[in-house]
Amino acid sequence: MKKKNNPPLLYKDHKAPVSRRDFLATGIMSMSAFALTSGMGSLISSSNVMGALMCPAGNLLCGNVPFLCLDGAGGMNIAGGNAIVGFAKNQYQEEFGFNNVSDFRRLGIPDEYHPSKSGMIDTSFGIKFHSTSGILQGLNQVLSPRLGESKDLREYVDGLLLCGITNDDTQENPINTSYMAQKAGALGNLVQLVGTTSAVSGGNSIAPSDQVNLIIKPSRIESFNSSESLLSIGQTIMGSGGLNATSSGGRTRMKSFMELIARSGSDLMKELKINKTSAAEVDKYAQRQLKTLDVFNNFSPADLNPKLNTDHGNALASAFGKALNAFTSEEETAGNIFNLLTTRIAGAATVTVGGCDYHDGTATTGQSRDQLIGRHMGHIIRLAQLRNTPVFIHLFTDGGVTGDAAGQVDPAMPTRVVWRSDDGVRSAALMIVFNPNKKRVMVGNNEHSNFLLSGKTRQIGYYKIAGGNVVDAHSLSNNVSKLWIAVILNYMATLVNSTDDQEIINQVGVNFKAKFGAILPPDWKELIRLKSLVA
Repeated sequence: MKKKNNPPLLYKDHKAPVSRRDFLATGIMSMSAFALTSGMGSLISSSNVMGALMCPAGNLLCGNVPFLCLDGAGGMNIAGGNAIVGFAKNQYQEEFGFNNVSDFRRLGIPDEYHPSKSGMIDTSFGIKFHSTSGILQGLNQVLSPRLGESKDLREYVDGLLLCGITNDDTQENPINTSYMAQKAGALGNLVQLVGTTSAVSGGNSIAPSDQVNLIIKPSRIESFNSSESLLSIGQTIMGSGGLNATSSGGRTRMKSFMELIARSGSDLMKELKINKTSAAEVDKYAQRQLKTLDVFNNFSPADLNPKLNTDHGNALASAFGKALNAFTSEEETAGNIFNLLTTRIAGAATVTVGGCDYHDGTATTGQSRDQLIGRHMGHIIRLAQLRNTPVFIHLFTDGGVTGDAAGQVDPAMPTRVVWRSDDGVRSAALMIVFNPNKKRVMVGNNEHSNFLLSGKTRQIGYYKIAGGNVVDAHSLSNNVSKLWIAVILNYMATLVNSTDDQEIINQVGVNFKAKFGAILPPDWKELIRLKSLVA
């Protein structure tokens, strides 16, 4: 089946695309092409070995909550046109201030669709979306109850809007949180990190340099077949002329082959006494090498490919509502990664959505990419439901966009103002959480729910009249290199096995300092809003 592609985005106010990153942001280069330009490794990566060493064989609950980074490449809209954003210090999503009609034009909303008007706010997912939001539409396309379903998955979701400035449309925004999520507890049983590009972060935007651990650099995942490479030792050896790894008995043949290599390496060390290594140290090294072979007791290349693993394939087909051979290329890439996360084969992942540099003088282009992001969220939630696991989603983008100041609408979409230019001042991030065993219950007014710490709101920071982010709304509002702290504090809160608010806050502080050192900002307790997903 021919896969569907999106048309590229080219603008007069941007330089001609010359780098792989430029092509990705405009949508000219697909994720698979992006991967192929960087080459393919042939041996089992260090991240795979770390997975085997860090997670004992047979321990299929190594991580608590799978962590997904959704990377909107190019600078999309998140606050206002998608998640409702408030303009007051109380950080309520519905506090819009006065005479700020023009502010919502900048956020993509025409005057007659101002969120203060009736029917403009949707609370189906706890966190408030504008009723015309593309992300909301994508979520509903996937999560609206299907015929015969009694459970409405939308009632098991909530989220947070994180207001913060990022630099305009540049991959140098250090906002990818995959490394920190893994360090915080998102552990995989085979690999720690996976992503859709060969970049150090696994995505478009970079991760903070002081948090990168190259030992667990993300393994690149694309087509269903590519997941077999997580256990690859080279196609020449694995192929039909060698071990024939994906056929019957392939797992045993691979393990025997690797065991032979491990033992031969240890024997050679003993014989040569490399670097005067003692016999005891050599034996310790040998046992450690052989221990990594336990991975073959639990995984084989065929197990990792949803087209060859019936259980995985059926789960994906159910979550997406279509047969695997009907997936688009973007669905195949994302679905493959969602499968690895919800089975805890991987701990944290990055899925990059290209073409989000969508200020092309229309609203329709951006709406289609926002809908895709919403569908991605919906699909991993459906898959998590099938596997009875919670999930944490961090949506971020490298900058933001601004709508037409005069409020010009797109004739093809009169509910939206056309997008005009990059605008990192109006940037934001979104955190979405799903708990298959916890139905959302509103507490007090619509600003609070049982997914949140008592009295906490769903918005961190706030916007100001005629200016986007308030730079001192919280300690990280104007510190793009530290925005990750707010995300990871909330992720760590979901991992604490307690329902007591104060105990969650205290434990997050202890755990964060133990993992990341004494770098907590002075208002760190106020940045924590979410409750446990595991208690």
